Amino acid sequence: MTKLMLLLVLISFPALAQFAGTVEFTPDEISQHHVDVETIVPAAVACLKRDLKTHKDFHKRYGISAFYGDQSAFARMTLDQRKAELKRLRVPTRLVTQLQPTSCVGLARKCLAEGFAKAGDTQIWKKVDAFLLANDLDGTALQEALRKLGWKTLYWNPDLSQNSVWDEEEKIKDPTNIKRFWGYHAYRLITIQRKGMYYFNKVDDATSMVNFNRTVPLDFKAVPLFIGTAHTGFHVFPGYNGTVIEGHSVRHITSATMIETSEFNPLKPGGGPQGLPYRSGLFSVPPGYSY
Repeated sequence: MTKLMLLLVLISFPALAQFAGTVEFTPDEISQHHVDVETIVPAAVACLKRDLKTHKDFHKRYGISAFYGDQSAFARMTLDQRKAELKRLRVPTRLVTQLQPTSCVGLARKCLAEGFAKAGDTQIWKKVDAFLLANDLDGTALQEALRKLGWKTLYWNPDLSQNSVWDEEEKIKDPTNIKRFWGYHAYRLITIQRKGMYYFNKVDDATSMVNFNRTVPLDFKAVPLFIGTAHTGFHVFPGYNGTVIEGHSVRHITSATMIETSEFNPLKPGGGPQGLPYRSGLFSVPPGYSY
């Protein structure tokens, strides 16, 4: 890219701003978290696996999920309307009280909260969660808070050479970006290279998880818990040992993939994260597990 082209790209986007508010932790809280992460990680993973199993078992038995997308039509219904919908689907209306909301960021938030609580770090989690809420549940805000606790932030992109191609494809699908799923792939790489920043996030490692195409680094599969984001926080996908478990906020309650699992491998057919084609983003990995 020539200097002129680079200048034009940079002018085309607003200057880097900041997250809403701040989140800070004391040295004691950070030290405690580094110890407690050994409790937090397995508890959070157990939560992810449990919700996946609950969804699958419930769907197999009743033809609906035990969860509903928190941005779905079902979420906007009154209790009586929900009962009527279950009746229409020939599902016992008594189940209405068992159904729970979910979303991509909601699943990550729920399971991290369980992990922190298991370790007795509820007060630390409250700081993380308050920052997340102040930033409208943006997954990259969650990653920034975790970084302040000692988690490492990694940039992921399976093929840097395709950034401009992907950008054009996404603009064709949604010219005004009204759905907000543009990845800004070329621009994000520029800010990482020039400033070490992706959006408002400092990137600790911009090389370990790039250009892997369909062969995900084995080291990544050794990470026992990760929080991933795609396309500047548009999608959030937690997981473990290379396996993604993600919730979806807008799918119908009858969806067999309300909560689903896949191998992290964005360019491989059937690989995760699922939904739209997601091509780049960030990973957060716990202290002691980065590489």
